[in-house]
Amino acid sequence: MQPFSMAGKTVLVADATTRLGAHFARLTSLAGARVALGAKHPSQLEQLAADLRWEGGEVLIVSLDSARRPSIEAALDAVQERFGSVDVLINNSAECEHVALNNHVVHCTSLHMIRAERGGSIVNIEPPPRPISEPNPCLRTDSSLIRMSRAMAQSLTPHRIRVNVIAAGQSKSAGLQELNGPLLLLASGAGASVTGAVLHIDNAGL
Repeated sequence: MQPFSMAGKTVLVADATTRLGAHFARLTSLAGARVALGAKHPSQLEQLAADLRWEGGEVLIVSLDSARRPSIEAALDAVQERFGSVDVLINNSAECEHVALNNHVVHCTSLHMIRAERGGSIVNIEPPPRPISEPNPCLRTDSSLIRMSRAMAQSLTPHRIRVNVIAAGQSKSAGLQELNGPLLLLASGAGASVTGAVLHIDNAGL
C-alpha cells in the first residue's frame, strides 16, 4: 500500500462541509496527509477538524468561498503559511453549476502549484447526475467540469500537475468506501501517470 500513502502531502478539500468532502478529508488524513478543510462557513468544520485531530491528523480550517477568487487565494496563502504548498486539491465545488462553469478553485490552485514547482494532483468530483434513462453511467453527456478537466490536464502536463475526475453514480447499494480506491489512486503517487481520466463509480452510495 506504500504507493497509496499520502504522507508528506498537503491536501486542500474544497467545500469540506459536504458528505463527500468530509469523507475524503478523513480518508486522506488517515493516509498520512496534512489536510486543509475549506468552506464558505468555517464554523461548520469545527467538529470534523476535532475528529481528525483526535485520530492523529494535522488539520487546518480555512475560509474558502469557491465562487470568489480573492477568498480562494487567501485560503491558499493560509495553507502555504501553515503546511507549505498544496500538493492535492480535492474539489467538491461542482455541486453549484455556476462554479462548475467557471471553476475558480481549480484555476487558482493550479497557479499556486505552478509557482511551487512541485507538481501536484487536482481531483474534481462530479456529483451524481439527475436520473437518466441510460443505465450505464459512461453514457452520460460530458459535463462542463469534465470538459474543463480534460483541457487542463493537457495544458498542465508540462508542470507535472495531473487533473482527473471522479464521477459518482446514483446507486445507493454500496457505501462511500467505494470511492476510497479511486480517490487514493488519483491523489497519491500510485496514479503518477494518470491524467485527463474520468473514473465513473456507479456503486457509490451517496
